[in-house]
Amino acid sequence: MMKKEFLLWVIVIGALALMTPTLKAEATSSVDCFGIKRIDGRKEAPAFSLKDLSGNQVALSQYMGRPVLLFFWASYCGSCKEDIVPFEKFCLRESNQFDVLTLVIDGEKEKRVKKCVEKFKITLPVLLDVKEKIARSYGVWMIPTVFLINREGRMEGMIVGQRDWGGSTALPAVKELLNLR
Repeated sequence: MMKKEFLLWVIVIGALALMTPTLKAEATSSVDCFGIKRIDGRKEAPAFSLKDLSGNQVALSQYMGRPVLLFFWASYCGSCKEDIVPFEKFCLRESNQFDVLTLVIDGEKEKRVKKCVEKFKITLPVLLDVKEKIARSYGVWMIPTVFLINREGRMEGMIVGQRDWGGSTALPAVKELLNLR
């Protein structure tokens, strides 16, 4: 009887060992640590021209030659409202590295967007993606989502969900992905 119990324990422990991922000693990149999904093929970012909250047309093409971070969000999204303040602090602190555009997908709710911008003191450019056409062209399926676009206008990566923009991995990850110094 003891021999059967021992054999059963050996099988259970062996099965657990096979199911447990092994630890690797190799270093992971800051991009991986921050949770940026690299975009294969570095396809060109879909062009767009949208109105900002002042009614001015803003086109992505105006930013050619500089890296751009596109932040998709909505005023009704709790995660977005939690993320946008630290994201803005990060972007303002690193404004010499890249440009930033925020695209809000609140549809026809411009008043609600303006209240949210005032409440959270958002100074980044806020563009109105009224019918979510641009969000769909980028394949946004969850907000907040950030796209990282290189100097040539190609999408290098995307971040889906909240991140610790004030943490130590944010800047190295963005710099690594966008090949910044």
